[in-house]
Amino acid sequence: MDQSTAIYAPTASNTTKDTAKLESTIPPVLQFLFGVTGNIIAFIVLFSSRKKHKWKPFYRLVAGLALTDGGGISLIYPTVLVRYASNFTYDFPKPLCNYSSFMFIFLLTSSAMIVCAMSFDRFMAILYPLRYNNIRKKYRANITLALIWITAAFVSSLPLMGLGSNILYYPGSWCFLNFVSTSTVDRINSFIYSLLGLMILFSTIFFNGSVVFSLCKNQIKNKVSPKTRKRSDIFNAIFLLVLVSVFAACWAPLMVVIFGNATKLIFEDDSVDLLAVRLSITNSIVDPWIYILLRREHLIAITRKFENMFGKISFAASSSHDVIPSTDARQKSLENTMSSGKTLSTDNLTN
Repeated sequence: MDQSTAIYAPTASNTTKDTAKLESTIPPVLQFLFGVTGNIIAFIVLFSSRKKHKWKPFYRLVAGLALTDGGGISLIYPTVLVRYASNFTYDFPKPLCNYSSFMFIFLLTSSAMIVCAMSFDRFMAILYPLRYNNIRKKYRANITLALIWITAAFVSSLPLMGLGSNILYYPGSWCFLNFVSTSTVDRINSFIYSLLGLMILFSTIFFNGSVVFSLCKNQIKNKVSPKTRKRSDIFNAIFLLVLVSVFAACWAPLMVVIFGNATKLIFEDDSVDLLAVRLSITNSIVDPWIYILLRREHLIAITRKFENMFGKISFAASSSHDVIPSTDARQKSLENTMSSGKTLSTDNLTN
């Protein structure tokens, strides 16, 4: 099969259409609905609470992440659903395959780089606060987002500029860079993308791990008391810890698959490839829900409920240990005192 056909044909190295018909429509539909809905809600919540966070750099990056994830899913999934709606009879033409591949690579790369930028922002804010505050905050996040989108667009355009190619993958509903090819240019492109992705992953884990370690270390050594520690740092660290954990679980499999195919350590497997790309897209779907559920206000409310609950339990426990004389016991003591001819004194009442 010639190279031009391998770029966009639904067969090439993929399974047949009959096998593709066994794929359920439910996963892509749910991904589309939850992805678009979650990012819209996250953006609305972020915008409505702008007076509290005052669009600080971290929250600008969160807004950029919601915009990237929501916009990317909205632009990608209609083409995916068309393939499923046609019962896998609709074949992507070459331009549509190139568009699908570009959007997939752009979405995944941008989302990963923004998560990394968020971790770096907290890394600088908590470990190097003086240097962080000296840098102009107003334009820092905007410039960072612009550079991320430009870089992602460049990486996504490499197959269109001749470095590698795009190919339609099983079940014929998504296109991506050709990481299963043995040609030199395709392997070079696969190495570039996978190494970039792994570098982003390890950098994100390092920044976020350093932030969590620093916060725990300061609390243990009592360098900063819990009362003076800014709660926003703690909440942002919790949010990032969950976000990075989900990001690593969703992003790593695709990078391993691409790198493994490029190094010939892994052989092509249609089901594994599909699972890896679905996991990577799941990261963009779950991100906004993490922000919605782990908002600062929600964490404060949960913390207060736990404090109130444990406060009531401790109060009840302490009250149960207090010995309060009964009315009958007091009356009997009074009668004994009167009968013995003793007068009541302050010492008798207190002793």
